Amino acid sequence: MSSPGLRGRTHPRRLPGAPRGHLLQRSLQVKRTVFLSIVLALSAAGCPSSEDGGGNGGTARADTSDTVLAPAVARAAATRVELAVIEESEASIELVLPGEITGARDAILGSAMGGFIERVLVENGDEVREGQVLVRVDTAMASARLAQSAVELRSAEREVGRGNRLGASLAQAQRDAYQTRFDAAEAAHQSARIAVSRSVIRAPFPGVIANLEADRGEIAVPGAPLLRLVDLDEVKVTISVSDRDVVTLREGMAATITTDAASGVFEGSVSHVNPVADLQTRSFLVDISVANSDRRLLPGMIAQVRVRAALGEAALIIPQDWVVTKLDGLGVYLEQDGQAVWRPIALGPVVRHQVVVNEGLELGARVITTGHRELEEGDPVLVVREGRCCTDGRVRF
Repeated sequence: MSSPGLRGRTHPRRLPGAPRGHLLQRSLQVKRTVFLSIVLALSAAGCPSSEDGGGNGGTARADTSDTVLAPAVARAAATRVELAVIEESEASIELVLPGEITGARDAILGSAMGGFIERVLVENGDEVREGQVLVRVDTAMASARLAQSAVELRSAEREVGRGNRLGASLAQAQRDAYQTRFDAAEAAHQSARIAVSRSVIRAPFPGVIANLEADRGEIAVPGAPLLRLVDLDEVKVTISVSDRDVVTLREGMAATITTDAASGVFEGSVSHVNPVADLQTRSFLVDISVANSDRRLLPGMIAQVRVRAALGEAALIIPQDWVVTKLDGLGVYLEQDGQAVWRPIALGPVVRHQVVVNEGLELGARVITTGHRELEEGDPVLVVREGRCCTDGRVRF
């Protein structure tokens, strides 16, 4: 009989033995199962089926696989593109630009000679007619000088008459002196007459008084502005146009004007296109004349001007970005039967981001618009989106 000490030592030796053998058994079973699975898989792959036609089954299977994979490989190699179908559209381009409203005629009036302001005959907001007297500046003094010059002129005229009557009895030098004095007096009288005329400030055209800065008793500085006269029956809207847009504008072209201050749409026309750009902004000033009989448009308002530039009835217009530049010329890529086809084109006027195509494109052409920069003639393409060309230079999808 074993002692308790021996029982305590032999018990743990038996317990580990049983599970170790069990694990080894399970491991061998798993290995055999995996090995049999691999063998069966290799056997199935190597054996021809009855449907494959005997010994040629492997070859037939390979041929079928190649046939299935070829289109997929071709689609993966094709360039993904977007295209637009060219349709008949209105051959015009609309320019939308902000502008400032001013009077059709706007004058700053002042005294050329300066002097004492004797009378101010108008107030701000008064409507005046052409030729109406507005301000008198030193008119009394100018009139006095005119009267004095008239006296001197009459005296010189009498001396010339006396010399002519004396004839040869009077020395020629004396007669010449009389004539010289007469000519000088006549010129002085004409100068005095002009001074009187300029001492009276008159309205050069019918309009409304604005910015009146003159009051009776003040001294007007020569050339200093005294008041402003504005014709409001017709106004003009001045817009700044870039060099790429100004080439499309011509005098007489129709325009529409809208403002936040006045409801409705006002009709106008291009009245003047400045032929020289502003040196500071490098833009061209263009005037739009607008009838304003109801006085709803006032100088200083900001307006939005829309000018539609007609480019011809038969013109086709496309965005400039579609055009590809090559060493041998300009052109676009068309999509035909899943391939890219190069098409040379002849271009016309360029307006903003669009260009007129004179030759090379026809209605219905399928122009590639996206992805065309990486293409070459004959490259396979995959169309991912198709639209219609064009509305304001944009494709309609």
